[in-house]
Amino acid sequence: PQAQAPREVHTAAYDLIVPAELDLSRPSGKSLLILFPCFSCDAADTRSESPIADTAVANGIAVLLMNFNRHILMSDAEKQAVLDTIAAAVKAHGVDARNTFIGGFSSGGNVSVLLAKELVRAPRLGIGLRGVFSVDSPLDLVHLYDCSKLDLAKSTFPQYKDEARMVVALLDSTLGSPADSLANYERAAPLLNSSASVAPLKDLPIRFYTEPDTAWWRANRDDSYEELNAFAMKRIHVTLVAVGNARAEYITTAGRGVQHGNRHPHAWSIVEERELVRWMEGLVE
Repeated sequence: PQAQAPREVHTAAYDLIVPAELDLSRPSGKSLLILFPCFSCDAADTRSESPIADTAVANGIAVLLMNFNRHILMSDAEKQAVLDTIAAAVKAHGVDARNTFIGGFSSGGNVSVLLAKELVRAPRLGIGLRGVFSVDSPLDLVHLYDCSKLDLAKSTFPQYKDEARMVVALLDSTLGSPADSLANYERAAPLLNSSASVAPLKDLPIRFYTEPDTAWWRANRDDSYEELNAFAMKRIHVTLVAVGNARAEYITTAGRGVQHGNRHPHAWSIVEERELVRWMEGLVE
C-alpha cells in the first residue's frame, strides 16, 4: 500500500508537518521539534537548507518550522507571544508536545535558547521541554558586540561591515555597551560566559553545533578563531559543565557546511540529522 504523505499546515507564523501515521504508542509519537530560522530566513528556508525536519517526520516526530526571525535578543512580551503561537498551534492541530525540543540556526539558536530559559523559568502546561540546540549561534552578546567592533576597525572586507554596524547599533540602543551595562547583557543575552547566565539551563540537555573552519574564516572574513561563534560557544559549554550540566554537548564538524549551494561553515547543514533524531529519541519521557 502507498504510504501516506505527512499532513502539512502552512500559516503566516509557521509551517507544521505532522507524520501521517502518528503512532502515539511510540515514544517519538509524543514528540515535537520546533525549528527557528536564521536572521533573514523563514520556515521554507529552514526546510530547504537542512534535512532535519523531513528526517524527524520520517521518524514519527512532528515538526514546527517557525517564521519568527530577526532577533538576537527578545523582550518578555516577544517570548510570551512566540510561546502563545506554539501553544495555539499544538492545540489547534492535535500535536502531542509532551517531549518538546527547540533548535535554531544562527540567530534562531539565540531565540531557541531564550525560549528554553523562559520555559524552565515558567513551564507551560502541555509543552514538556526536553532539550535545546543551537547551530553556530551568536549566543554571547558581549562577544558579538566586541567582535562587531573589531570588524568595523578592520580595513578588509568592507562589503561585510553592514552587519557589524547593525549589531553594534542594535545592542547600543537596547542594552548599552557591555563596558557600561554588563548587567543588561546578563539579563538579555541567551548565554554569556558566566555561571549566572548559564545556571538556569544547568539541568537541561543542550547541544552547541559549530564548524570552526579557521582557514575559511580567515580567508573569507579576516576573522581569527577568537572572533568566531565557535570560540564563544566553546567557552559557554565549558562554563555549563562547570555549573554541573552533565548533558551539555559541544559538537564540532569539518567540511559539512553548505549555505545556499556554496561552501560556508556557518550553515544548517553542519548538523547530522539522523544523529540529532537519535539524541531526541534518547531523551523522550
